[in-house]
Amino acid sequence: MRLDRRRERIPHAGGRTVEGMSRRGWMLLVAATVAVGGVLVSVGLAAVGFPSAGTSSAASSEPQPVSRHTLEPLPGPRGLPPRPTSTHVATVPAQALDTLTAGDCLQTYDSKEAPAYPVVDCSAPHLAQLLWKGTLSQPAVAPFPGTDALDAQVSDLCEQHLDWHWVAVWNEDVQVDLRYPGTAAQWSTGARSYYCFVYTFSRHELTGSALAGG
Repeated sequence: MRLDRRRERIPHAGGRTVEGMSRRGWMLLVAATVAVGGVLVSVGLAAVGFPSAGTSSAASSEPQPVSRHTLEPLPGPRGLPPRPTSTHVATVPAQALDTLTAGDCLQTYDSKEAPAYPVVDCSAPHLAQLLWKGTLSQPAVAPFPGTDALDAQVSDLCEQHLDWHWVAVWNEDVQVDLRYPGTAAQWSTGARSYYCFVYTFSRHELTGSALAGG
């Protein structure tokens, strides 16, 4: 038996019909056209940086790495030795404040208001240093200038004696305590002595001198 290979008559826009391909041929042609169009669209999207549907699906199916944030220790001031023990005990006798000399190193240091301090050689571990001492220039009858003015005056008198190479090692850890007649009552007695103590905020044990030329 012979197969009936009839060709369908495809109507023209003007109402006329022309002889065309079979239905299966048209379906194959349409499928091929769609496939070629899809390839061209994928190539175009890739050219402008958009992932194709297949790429996006594959990428989304892959496990994404988990972001882990760890805290790193912050760098400390340059050249710091290990921190000392939390308790400091003097092993040498304390000397009265008014007997100390500028540049004396203090084995322990709890307050700028102490009446006496244990003095050691600056090559030995110590917590503070009497950077400078002196007498303010105001006469005994001068009115009390106030703590702000005295802070500025004594700071200027003390800072000029700092060894800035030493300061650069300890950096922002450096602290300077100023001691002077800080009340109107003390000032009215004629007291004019001042003292400057240098140490570190973190209370590290120091070696060497912070005194310029010391």
